[in-house]
Amino acid sequence: MKTNGNDKTLEAYKIFPYIAWAITFIFAFFVYNITKDLQSITKDLQQQTSNLQQKVQEQSINTDFES
Repeated sequence: MKTNGNDKTLEAYKIFPYIAWAITFIFAFFVYNITKDLQSITKDLQQQTSNLQQKVQEQSINTDFES
């Protein structure tokens, strides 16, 4: 790709480092939020799984006594 002498690269601008760091922090915050949401969802699913396992065990105990 040919460029003429007037073209500047993105890194040549004085504001570039600030924008780059801002994007980095925004992305890190985004990943942090996703991680926290996934942890919350995982805890909820673990609780639901425990409740369902307990119900199944209670049902199997009740059917054993009825037999």
